[in-house]
Amino acid sequence: MSQPMNLVVYLARAGLGSRRSCDELIRNGAVTVNDEVVTFPRQKVEPEDVVLVDGEPVEARELRYFLVNKPRGVASTRRDPHAERVIVDLVPNGRILFPVGRLDVDTTGLIILTNDGVLANRLMHPRYGVPKTYVARVHGKVSRRALGTLRQGVDLEDGLTSPAEVNLKKQSAKTALVEITIHEGRKRQVRRMLAAVGLPVEELHRRRYGPIADKGLEPGGYRELAGDEVEALRRAGEDVAVAVGEEVEGQPLLLAAEAAPAAKPIRVDVPEAIVEVAAADDQGRETPLDESPVPAQDDSHA
Repeated sequence: MSQPMNLVVYLARAGLGSRRSCDELIRNGAVTVNDEVVTFPRQKVEPEDVVLVDGEPVEARELRYFLVNKPRGVASTRRDPHAERVIVDLVPNGRILFPVGRLDVDTTGLIILTNDGVLANRLMHPRYGVPKTYVARVHGKVSRRALGTLRQGVDLEDGLTSPAEVNLKKQSAKTALVEITIHEGRKRQVRRMLAAVGLPVEELHRRRYGPIADKGLEPGGYRELAGDEVEALRRAGEDVAVAVGEEVEGQPLLLAAEAAPAAKPIRVDVPEAIVEVAAADDQGRETPLDESPVPAQDDSHA
């Protein structure tokens, strides 16, 4: 922090939540600046000021948020000795960032990179994740029964899945395009759900993560998220916190920028969403996503 900023912005950049939740902290008298209680969210904070929340010091950081459209062949981890490239190398100075969720090396789709540990932790909550939308090219004919089963929940080896939102986008002689939205984060969940109803996946692509879509972002491309998009993600993360009620959410994830030297590596288990994608042109000729992106669809259900 090198310039004065509003107290509510300072707390948000310290990773305490959305501006709305930080506003409530301030108005409830939980925040002091230089040992004085402040209840005005827009009070200016100078670089040399000492800010405490419930008696604990907090410090604004330069929080960064990027959206990346991961191409095939890129590992979605910070390090992978078996991969030629990793996701953080697609963004300038990406090594200080942390990928929110994972995709297989052969998977394409959206991944958020950030150094905001509180937000990352909420977005990746293993039981009540934010909705994620995928487009899958599957082998076979999609029946009404298969769609109904997916919408009701599929009985997998690790238990019954939550109901999914599913739409058949296109059916050809041998394959089909299916759009599916899930609210969990089990390993290879989309692939396993579709296989369980007799629709083995040929390609999958994550085209939407919570309120953020991939429109206009080419494979391998990235962009910094706008302020309103970050706020939308924070609200989605807060919805997760409300959904889990009194469950213990766990400590914020230890991110690369915050990691302290250790005698042995620190391991953070992250729920995986394993997906890939395909598209078809107007004549029904099936083509890889890298050549012909999936046409934009109505996202009102996502």
